[in-house]
Amino acid sequence: MTKDITFHYTNPEMVKYLLEIAKIDNNASILDTGSGKNKIWYNLLSNKEKYECEIEDGVDFIKDWNKKVDWCIGNPPFHIGWQFIEKSLEIANFGIAFLGNLNFFNSLTPRRIKLMQQKGFYLKKIEVVSDKRWFGRYYFLIFTKEENNFLNANIKTF
Repeated sequence: MTKDITFHYTNPEMVKYLLEIAKIDNNASILDTGSGKNKIWYNLLSNKEKYECEIEDGVDFIKDWNKKVDWCIGNPPFHIGWQFIEKSLEIANFGIAFLGNLNFFNSLTPRRIKLMQQKGFYLKKIEVVSDKRWFGRYYFLIFTKEENNFLNANIKTF
């Protein structure tokens, strides 16, 4: 049985909450990297300079977007979440804020964390949320260019 497409849409109340957590200045330019058919993240952004990518609308974030913005945000496809982060490292001037599942979070290998830090991005905050429709917990990861030691890429093996 195929799930209704709306099953995959991020709950609007959750998006409102996460946007408040991100504390993105309204004067910042912001890109919803994968707005989806419902465009909930994009529609809830109050920023004057806001953009969106949606592959089904003919704009593939990974392949087509090159304009620099202050922030990249959204709920990218979890199975290619790292590709969204990697692309965002090239175009975001200040921050990246993505919602992902455990597999998305687990894609942050020590090598990738070091790469992010070399590009000037550091994990600032993790907000754990859940949705009654979805299994498990979800992680809203906020990366900024504010250097910190919150996430250490030096794994100790015992």
